[in-house]
Amino acid sequence: MSNVSSSSPNLRRMLDAGLTLFARHGFKRTSMADIAREAGIARATLYLHFPDKRAVFAALAASVIDDALAAAETAWDDHAALADNLAATILAKDLRFFRLLRTTPHGAELFDLDAGLTLAEADRLDRGFSDLLIRRAAAAAAQGADLAAFGGPAEFAAFLSVTAAGIKYETRTEDDYRAAIHRLVRVTAAAASKAAMPSAG
Repeated sequence: MSNVSSSSPNLRRMLDAGLTLFARHGFKRTSMADIAREAGIARATLYLHFPDKRAVFAALAASVIDDALAAAETAWDDHAALADNLAATILAKDLRFFRLLRTTPHGAELFDLDAGLTLAEADRLDRGFSDLLIRRAAAAAAQGADLAAFGGPAEFAAFLSVTAAGIKYETRTEDDYRAAIHRLVRVTAAAASKAAMPSAG
């Protein structure tokens, strides 16, 4: 159910209600009745779309990932510096996940919940973001960035993805998270710029 974000307002409300309650009370303590009540709809309406709360969670994961990939895609500004674009792209993808992880009572539980339930969606997010970064890196290289030190666009993208993911899980506050991402992209962009400069002598 990957086109949830473009579906009916009722469906959007159901998923928003699910996210609110899963994050606030945890998956186990949230019932279908709770979700229907939070969404302001009848339980029968909720059951027309979803057989159980696992289906709600799976659709919610697909929707959140759709939103993250779309935000990352549109964050790039062709007139901005490489470091600024990298920061904007990473934050557009991951800031919502960071907030869910760090500022909601059961955010961490949702990231660990039944890996089989969301594994395909997590893989889709990783592949989509990797493909996006590879495209952006190749375009930057065409404009003069030298990615040889990283091994090329694919390795550049992998380095950024893995390092940014580590920052997301290791920082505790949003300010620290943002600052660490900005340090990462400044160093990364500087390495690409320095590699492109001829050595003295």
